[in-house]
Amino acid sequence: MSTGVSKIKTRIKSITGAYKVTSAMKLVSTVKLKQWRNKMLANKEYIHELHEVMGIILSNANKSDSPLLQNNENAKKSLYVIISSTLGLCGSYNTNIFKEADAKISKDDEAIIIGEKGISYYEKEEFKKIEGFDYRNKVEKGLVNELANYIVNEYEKGTYKEIHLIYSEYKNSLVFLAKDFKLLPLDLSTIDLNGYPPIIEPNANELLSSLTRFYLDAEIYSKLLESEVCEQGARSNAMENATNNAKELLEDLQIEFNKARQAAITQEITEIVAASKAI
Repeated sequence: MSTGVSKIKTRIKSITGAYKVTSAMKLVSTVKLKQWRNKMLANKEYIHELHEVMGIILSNANKSDSPLLQNNENAKKSLYVIISSTLGLCGSYNTNIFKEADAKISKDDEAIIIGEKGISYYEKEEFKKIEGFDYRNKVEKGLVNELANYIVNEYEKGTYKEIHLIYSEYKNSLVFLAKDFKLLPLDLSTIDLNGYPPIIEPNANELLSSLTRFYLDAEIYSKLLESEVCEQGARSNAMENATNNAKELLEDLQIEFNKARQAAITQEITEIVAASKAI
């Protein structure tokens, strides 16, 4: 019986250690989630206004003048930018991204994979992986600039039919959805204007030419930022669930330990009484 008590004590000690780790990681993830979410919410106001401005300009511009607004009909492949995590312990965050990507990418397409988990997952896939974007932190200015430069240059050359970005969309602290967002060709819905159209200087086409690259930078940064928020939220939820499970298991083990200890004490008393009677 004492052996059983020792085993339970060993398990309690082990699970207590795991409980402390998951509790600490939950606190860290919760703090990071709050920080990144504040950045994302502030950026959302900015990107919303930028969408509106671009929509107004597009509704007044000649779209045939911009190669980023036209389809590359002769291209036979598309490019997918897949945003995964570098660190683990974030629940189904990466799994949902991979499911969305697997459903869209064909063997003739190419991909830029952000995050070590994605690089590891797609190591043996048939489609071509474009390397050189292996940033550990996905919300970096250098990564945004490199992605935007590569995307614009290759699309203007006619290399790709379409360019997509697969990321996690933030709904709330518990719900994150994997999304396929088409970066190029640009397809912004026009804004219905009431009354007279705005005065655009020098003209809509020149303004569109100068703002297109700026808009793509902002859009890529926005999606990377949203993905970071989703990753931290998923990790916070996963650690909270792990902490709760460890707590429940500790409670069950404590009850089991008390029963085993009581049984051991009862058996020892019984043996002492039996021995005294025998004498």
